[in-house]
Amino acid sequence: MSATIRKIVAATDLSMYAHRAALRAGRLAREHDASLQLLHVVNAASANALQKLLPTAPPIGAAMIAEATQAVQSLAEDVAKAGGPTAECRIEEGDVTDTLLAVAADADLVVLGPRGLNPAKDFLLGSSAERIARRVRSPLLIAKQEAALSYECVLVPVDFSASSLQAVRFARALAPRATLHVFHAYDSPYEGRLRSAGVTEEAIKSYRHTLQLEAEAALCELLARAPDVKDVRSRVELGDPRVAICTRADELQSNLIVMGKQGRSWFSEFLLGSVSRRTIERAVCDVAIVPG
Repeated sequence: MSATIRKIVAATDLSMYAHRAALRAGRLAREHDASLQLLHVVNAASANALQKLLPTAPPIGAAMIAEATQAVQSLAEDVAKAGGPTAECRIEEGDVTDTLLAVAADADLVVLGPRGLNPAKDFLLGSSAERIARRVRSPLLIAKQEAALSYECVLVPVDFSASSLQAVRFARALAPRATLHVFHAYDSPYEGRLRSAGVTEEAIKSYRHTLQLEAEAALCELLARAPDVKDVRSRVELGDPRVAICTRADELQSNLIVMGKQGRSWFSEFLLGSVSRRTIERAVCDVAIVPG
């Protein structure tokens, strides 16, 4: 993974959520002196379906492309007015996810909003952001907040995997002046069984303390592998990470969460990972997913 951010692709479905994401992409492009490409994909299947319903109408696909071109150019003007760079406008026709992934294959960062314009599909398959996060090979930023402020307080949840180390490094690259809060939430998997087996509360407390010490040692080891990452604060906490991450982000008033992409098998990769998915759903701040 590149240690610098030189090319940013902001995918837009022309919704208000995507507009906000494009402004964030513009701000980041300015901060990193990176190029910015605004991408809109016209759904070829939708255009073909409409054409079949209206066979005597002028070519609908061409009309959709022309309308999208005008809208993306207007978006580029808004980005420039907000202080961003002059963006390249790119309109493609095809499957939305496949085309986006192909265009953004060489990007250092992909930015998009948290919602799409197809609520029925999103309900069945997860949001557009989640579907893209399953397959994207570049860091993905899901922009939820207004882009008025730079990232100042960044939460980096870790599980000590290789992707966690990448997340720590990418968080520093993305937000070089922010305070990084590296956080691990650990559970106590056998506590219920121990209690059912009649183990004393004192012994269970000792078991929980041992888990905490092991987590703290693992976190120190992880950070030692990234000695170039400065201004880092660390914390381990007992709790379900699917809940604890967003709770901790709220406590810190973080405006960005950066986490490694979970999934070591094709099945878990397809599901994105329950922790990552829950964080995308529940976080009120921006969320970046970093491949391992």
